[in-house]
Amino acid sequence: MPIALHKVQKKIKAKKDGKLDSLGRRDSKKLSRATLRDEKLKKLGSARSKLKELELIRVGYFKVATKDVKAPLSTQEIRDLIEKWVHRDDEELFEMRSERRPGRPPSTKEDLLKQRIDREIEEFKTGFYIPDLQNSENIERLRRWDGTVGSLAQVKFTRIPKEDASRKIN
Repeated sequence: MPIALHKVQKKIKAKKDGKLDSLGRRDSKKLSRATLRDEKLKKLGSARSKLKELELIRVGYFKVATKDVKAPLSTQEIRDLIEKWVHRDDEELFEMRSERRPGRPPSTKEDLLKQRIDREIEEFKTGFYIPDLQNSENIERLRRWDGTVGSLAQVKFTRIPKEDASRKIN
């Protein structure tokens, strides 16, 4: 039970001789507000942890991809790694599309997969957020990374766009 809700219940129980059966109007409002607040905090916490989990998986891929690298990577090599990451589920998506009968709508899983791929492609166009692989010291930090969120603060990150900003001509 979250602390805030526990505190409110404890105060009400102390006032009511340990009973939460017949609450007054004011006490029931306090209890319901505390319950709603705790539910909101749980929901925000789970959303935040889900985003962090996705970030950890992404960083883990780049850790594995650079385990044998001796020198800093060039921008093109980094872009190739990002392309592999973005298109890692293309075969599965193609398989789902081929198994689907003609005229049937895509499954939820197929929709979610397509949305994730599209979102990552769009992020790659504007700048893909990855560990800085052009710095040998940072690559070494990435190798020593133990897979937790806390130790990820030691690794420097950068954004790599799909195309050079200098090449863009309007």
